[in-house]
Amino acid sequence: MKHAAVRVMALGLGCAPGIASGAYAQDASFGCKVLLCAAAAAPGWSGIPYCVPVMQTLFRQLTRVGGWPSCLEGNASGFGYEPYQACPAGLTPVRSASDGVLGLSAAPNGDLCADLSKPQQVCAGGDGGCSTTYPTTVRDPRSDPYYVDISSTNGTQRFYFSLQGD
Repeated sequence: MKHAAVRVMALGLGCAPGIASGAYAQDASFGCKVLLCAAAAAPGWSGIPYCVPVMQTLFRQLTRVGGWPSCLEGNASGFGYEPYQACPAGLTPVRSASDGVLGLSAAPNGDLCADLSKPQQVCAGGDGGCSTTYPTTVRDPRSDPYYVDISSTNGTQRFYFSLQGD
């Protein structure tokens, strides 16, 4: 059961027994091994003994300024990062403007959701200086913030994962 998630992903990457090439997951390139392990769920990669050394090697590579490995056989995108859940319908992801300037700026990975359909004027003191603000809510963080998109004949599917191994 623990290897079921790796077997399912291996089938999609053409790395499992029974595929015309007769390949096995352990015969895959390092990038495909990382992809198989990172996309494992219930348990995550840390619960699959085969995946622990693969992911530890990845972490060493990333800390040495190595890039994310590719998996050509998997028709997978490079890895992406989405630290927050999607904003509710009608709200836009934003972040507070930097350098102490009032306002918001659109940001796909911003930590806030704003309702841009409800502008509000905020005026400070008697100097006539006003600015526009919008109602905001804090975005919920993702437990699995990294992702890869894998293309197949059935379309593209996004797999989210954590490098923490939880």
